[in-house]
Amino acid sequence: MAVITISKEFSAGGVALAHRLADDMGWRVVGRQALAELAKSLDLSEGEAELLRRGEDSFLFKLVDEVFLHTVRRIAQKPESSMDDEGYFSAVRKFVQDVAAQGDAIIVGWGGQFILADEPGAHHFRVVAPLEQRARRCAALDRCGELEGAAECERQDRISSGYIKHYFKSSWDEATAYKLVLNMGAIDYELDRAVSIVKAAM
Repeated sequence: MAVITISKEFSAGGVALAHRLADDMGWRVVGRQALAELAKSLDLSEGEAELLRRGEDSFLFKLVDEVFLHTVRRIAQKPESSMDDEGYFSAVRKFVQDVAAQGDAIIVGWGGQFILADEPGAHHFRVVAPLEQRARRCAALDRCGELEGAAECERQDRISSGYIKHYFKSSWDEATAYKLVLNMGAIDYELDRAVSIVKAAM
């Protein structure tokens, strides 16, 4: 079964591309909304997982990407010993592998390009764009200035880069990990054009 992974710079259009691809191909997108499902695999209760799901639009939910373990423990009031770093990564790896086994999915983030590096049916893509363009997009969405938008892009990129470095001992922007690196800024963020490029590269 085929699966696509998308690694993305913050505000580069990667999430929008994933959803447009999913609509075009009839696949499903597996991204941040999967946090609640993952939390359940880490022995959180249904109610605790629901707290994570309900928090999707909150500021607290945005922090989950940065300090997932500590945030989940805080929300669920779990002791530190109940969820260690190794246990978290083991759950993430199994989760991504299970999604890939089912196929017809677009995995956004989670280090899927490394977890599924040897999976024959996996196609790995990276979505980037110039910082100044991403800053403007971020500023427009968050109704802040471009300087604040640029700072947020850089902060989120550091989080993603640190995640890859910590768990995979690799560089987030290592081009050889991907079938294609797509600069959305170079095609004016045209999603239909981006879909065509990705599909042609598969």
